[in-house]
Amino acid sequence: MSSSRFPAYLKARDATHRVFLFFGPDEGLVRELARALCLSVLDSLDDPFRYSELEAADIAADPARMMDEATALSMMGGERVVRLRGANANSKSYIEPLLEIPLPDSLIVIEAGDIRKDSALVKAVSKAEQGVVIPCQHDRGQDILALINEVLGEAGLAPAREIIDYLRENLGSDRAVSRQELDKLVLYMHGRSEPLTLEDVRANIGDSSAQSIFDIVDATLLGDLKGLERQMNKAFSAGESPIGLLRILQGQLKQLHKAAALRDAGLRTEDAIRKAGIPFFNQKKAAAQIGGRASAHMAICLDILLDAEIKCKSTGYPEEAICRRALMRISMANRRR
Repeated sequence: MSSSRFPAYLKARDATHRVFLFFGPDEGLVRELARALCLSVLDSLDDPFRYSELEAADIAADPARMMDEATALSMMGGERVVRLRGANANSKSYIEPLLEIPLPDSLIVIEAGDIRKDSALVKAVSKAEQGVVIPCQHDRGQDILALINEVLGEAGLAPAREIIDYLRENLGSDRAVSRQELDKLVLYMHGRSEPLTLEDVRANIGDSSAQSIFDIVDATLLGDLKGLERQMNKAFSAGESPIGLLRILQGQLKQLHKAAALRDAGLRTEDAIRKAGIPFFNQKKAAAQIGGRASAHMAICLDILLDAEIKCKSTGYPEEAICRRALMRISMANRRR
């Protein structure tokens, strides 16, 4: 099933479909569609009786847990949702048994990275009567237009043609980043009675804003001080949120910390990265970002980011200055010596 058809499918979901696999290079779209499926069943993801979220790296060490979660009954009644994140081609071993048994009370939602469409996991789910496979490719032009209309339309904003053209040209291909940019624009316009102008959009969304974020992550974690300064200037000039940047880096460092801990425990770096659930297309870059650094180093960097976010929210000091200082500290610590 194509990702573009999935929202319409959710409105009349086939009850015989119990195992859903979302995979592909657009991790933002993978998360977005998987979350939408979960919320089509549950009122909230905070319900511990009906919602269980698992990491593939943990299940690989205890495969029986996947079967236990999938066959458990909700104490309060109703369908349970079991969401498995960070799956990869090797996850077939503990997913395939679920495809061979009835799951009337559980919905299995699997998030994988950029695995091959002919991988064993994809083949197993797609061939199963109760399985559905949804590839998530990077947004194309028409997908970006649909996202623009969805987000701005829900906010009651009616952009002119020149604004839509600008957004289509300057939003990236990653669904999560593009939605974040549009949400930022909606927040900027909240409470204003005057119509949205091209100047408003340019003030909030700069050229290649999505790529700028990824460049900041790379420069911070690879110790490129000059590149980091240049990309931060570009991002903040385009209206990028300092707290948003801190959170994106926190997410990346959490994955690197898990991989580094597995490497510290004796795994080869490439095996540790795979087991940590880092998508295939990002594994080479992750290996460079980890380098020879221990998990303790990643933990210290993560503490710096968390402390910076707290200071942004509580001290009253300029958020941009706090963010710049935190990222520069981490970049300096990551320079090759």
